[in-house]
Amino acid sequence: MKLMIVFAVVASALAAPQNQPQVNIVSQSFDQDEQGNYNYQYQLDNGQSAEEAGTVLPGPEPETGSIDVQGSYTFVADDGNTYSVSYAANEGGFQPDAPHLPVAPAQIAEYEQLRADHPELFWAETQ
Repeated sequence: MKLMIVFAVVASALAAPQNQPQVNIVSQSFDQDEQGNYNYQYQLDNGQSAEEAGTVLPGPEPETGSIDVQGSYTFVADDGNTYSVSYAANEGGFQPDAPHLPVAPAQIAEYEQLRADHPELFWAETQ
């Protein structure tokens, strides 16, 4: 029994992550007003940073509405390059913008011809 306990402790010690780098906070802030609008930012000593501002857009009834968010983040990837992404997030969804992100392809020519020949297939897009 004691041998099993010793074996379990040794196995746990060997399985634990070794030499994890410590990341320190260089700066950070968070502010929020009574309406719920907020700003935050942080910067780490490993090159990672983020900032975001959210604006509350009240709805027609209490407890309804949405938040319009603008922000950006920067990180160092496994390839050693530093990447930055700016974004907006609102009723239109999350909209990232960065030169390293893939771009949607242009409309396929056959699809454009189908749209011209059979507009009745695209009735949902016109409403």
